[in-house]
Amino acid sequence: MKILQVAERTYPARGGVELHTAKISELLVRKGHHVTLVVFNSLDPQDCGYGITYQKPYLVTRPKKPVLPREEYWNRVRILRFESKIQLFSYYWSPAMLAWLLENAEEFDIMHTHTLRFSNNEFTALAHLKSKTPFILTGHDKLKLDYMGPLALTLDKVYRATIGRLLLNRAERVIAFDEDYAKGYHRLYGVPYEKIRIISNGIDYAYYNHLPNGDELRETLGNPENVILYIGRFIDYKKPDLLISSFRLVLERFPKSCLLMIGKDYGLLPYCKKLAIDFGLKEKVIFMEDAHEETKLQALSIADVCVIPSDYEACPLVSLEAQASGVPVIASECGGLKYLLEERKTGLFLRARTPNEIAQKIIFLLYDNQLRHRMSVNAKSFAKNFSWDVVTDKLLQVYKEAGKL
Repeated sequence: MKILQVAERTYPARGGVELHTAKISELLVRKGHHVTLVVFNSLDPQDCGYGITYQKPYLVTRPKKPVLPREEYWNRVRILRFESKIQLFSYYWSPAMLAWLLENAEEFDIMHTHTLRFSNNEFTALAHLKSKTPFILTGHDKLKLDYMGPLALTLDKVYRATIGRLLLNRAERVIAFDEDYAKGYHRLYGVPYEKIRIISNGIDYAYYNHLPNGDELRETLGNPENVILYIGRFIDYKKPDLLISSFRLVLERFPKSCLLMIGKDYGLLPYCKKLAIDFGLKEKVIFMEDAHEETKLQALSIADVCVIPSDYEACPLVSLEAQASGVPVIASECGGLKYLLEERKTGLFLRARTPNEIAQKIIFLLYDNQLRHRMSVNAKSFAKNFSWDVVTDKLLQVYKEAGKL
């Protein structure tokens, strides 16, 4: 089968969607299919082109120029990258990408586009109209932008009623990560349930069974007795600042603890650093922006607890990565997280999401070594249920169904 994947970014850019597209493409090739992956030539949203970003928003006065090849083969996956000329929030205008899709879409058996509110989706739909090649869509993002303020919510409401509704209903199939996601597609975008297929995100389970030794990292952190771990972007809806606020209370009971925060800055990192200083936690809260993969694995090997205090998550890989590493997770009971954690078996849910609640649950786990050990064993067993191989096989069934192959 000839498969076209279309996304905002992929390897070597970091992020959940980037990893998802790279992994399924790689496995599809291993299973004997031909995959072309079309993306924008960028490593993060701020280097796509002149315009307004969707993080703050703020004006990009001088875009970065990523040193990425226009075309390359990665693990036998053909990757094509196109430069964006103008950026308006998450819409990257790339005439070259649109032209390539319009010209070449008919060569493929199926097209699979990723994320919502990104122009690669509309480009794919236009290519479908010209070529009649069926396409499927995986949203990845929150279906309603109710965490970005009134202006964003108003614009998103217009999008859902117009472009978004037309796009999702034109797709042959729409992939939802869980039941809540499926209901959201139906309620907010009017997608018929018969078009929706539920396929969770995946994880390379074996990869986390052989974690590197983290003693050197622990020494770098000052040899703390307990390590609380945050892995994620520094962006408002992930609430890293809320975790910093709660960590003051943890230190009252466990003064030799450390909060290690790993992730890329999406506008909130300077505030988080200032918050740590204002609370007198400069030596206790360690920030590692753009840490190497090896550092992240070392962090998972020494972490006692991983905390995900987000307002919303679709299907966050970090929850599965932590559990596969044997690290109990404390996470908000929202979005896809509800399906990626077993309460009191592999971790604990946050419901009020206040600094007090977060601190109390961290302290509860740090006090009970036996419970933490049981959760560690259960977490590794639970994470086995999610693997990229399983995800890819399910996707192939949807491809065949959508393409009537």
